[in-house]
Amino acid sequence: MSRVFSIFLISVFTLAIGCQKPPPEPVPVAPKLAASKLSVLVVDDPPLAAGIKLLRGEWAERTGGQLEIEDWTVEQLLAATKLSADLVIYPSRYVGTLVDRDGLRPVRKSVLQSDEVAFDDLFPLVRNATLPYGGQVYALTLGEPPLMLMGSATDHDSDGQAKWDSVGNSSDVGSSQFRYPYAVALIARGVSYTQSRGGATGWFDADTMQPRIADPPYVKSLQKMIGNERPSTSRKDDVSIGWPTPGATKSSLYFSLPLADEVYNPLRDIWEKRETDKPLVFLGFAGRSVSVTRSTRNSASAFKLLKWLVSESIATQLSPRSEATVWFRKSQVAKAKRWLPNSAASDETAAIVTKLLSSSNFYLLPRIPGIDEYLQALEEAILRATSEELSAEEVLTEVVEQWNILTDRYGRDRQRAAYRKHLGLHENEQ
Repeated sequence: MSRVFSIFLISVFTLAIGCQKPPPEPVPVAPKLAASKLSVLVVDDPPLAAGIKLLRGEWAERTGGQLEIEDWTVEQLLAATKLSADLVIYPSRYVGTLVDRDGLRPVRKSVLQSDEVAFDDLFPLVRNATLPYGGQVYALTLGEPPLMLMGSATDHDSDGQAKWDSVGNSSDVGSSQFRYPYAVALIARGVSYTQSRGGATGWFDADTMQPRIADPPYVKSLQKMIGNERPSTSRKDDVSIGWPTPGATKSSLYFSLPLADEVYNPLRDIWEKRETDKPLVFLGFAGRSVSVTRSTRNSASAFKLLKWLVSESIATQLSPRSEATVWFRKSQVAKAKRWLPNSAASDETAAIVTKLLSSSNFYLLPRIPGIDEYLQALEEAILRATSEELSAEEVLTEVVEQWNILTDRYGRDRQRAAYRKHLGLHENEQ
């Protein structure tokens, strides 16, 4: 091979190598984001906390995320200055307390409009009475039971509406379901003697926060309740005020709370005949609410978890574990016995509960800071009414003084703002 030809071959080979495209550079792969870890604080409901723990695997399969569940007592909740969790599940009467502390995020409109929440599937009273607070929704529900009369009352109408005469004048209508059973009994009686207007009947003047607990309806109620003997919970056959629970005895019968034959007209200072037969539905004494906290650092995932927990399929698994809930969706009516597995879950009881939650005439326990302290003061006064042989007027006048002290301690303007939000009067404030 001549030297010239060799140089030619080398040149061609070199040129061919130079014309080849360089191998493509590898496409950078985005680092895989770690699945979010969310914490859920469950207040005063260990069975509900246990139920959420059982759902952790399903949530992980759905999202790849993890759930941490922590149990708190009511005392821990009320003492905390900050909620160190993404979600909190708590007795619904504390929504005003937590909003007052700026501890909750309003529920986003996109969440309320989502298919999972299915807002229109909620019972009217759950949707319209218990969820709004101060013109916003800060919590969704896992169930809000109406108060009912439980026992062997036979004086009731075809719709399950009991009569106060069947309860008698005894103060033995308290139930161990409540921390302050006699305060609840007095409230139920007292409100039944008032002219309720969509839940606006309250304990305070909305402008001054002056207590109304010594007004004639409550005085008459306490007169009906107190007798010659101290209230006792030892009698097992007493009629009591509460709500149907999974642990209810098989012989338990449930009725709508009674309506009084007459109501007090404060404008004319007279008693008048009651004009409506619509049952008055008492709410806010039990129930469990779910909220996203202000302290969450992952609000997008927290709201996804909120939607998931209250969705029909998940809530129907979770809510019946609690002793403080009841079905809250129209689509859950056919599954009512999941909440009431004993014979107490008769079709009649389920129908009454469903009718109550589908009503429009309601009374909602005031959702103000210190609500338990107001109830405790009233409870102690009722018990003192018999032991010290005081009149109803004297006892409730003392309660007014104690409530004014509580209101001033929390701040009258602060309590007034919270109470007006509770009543839905916030929009009239400047």
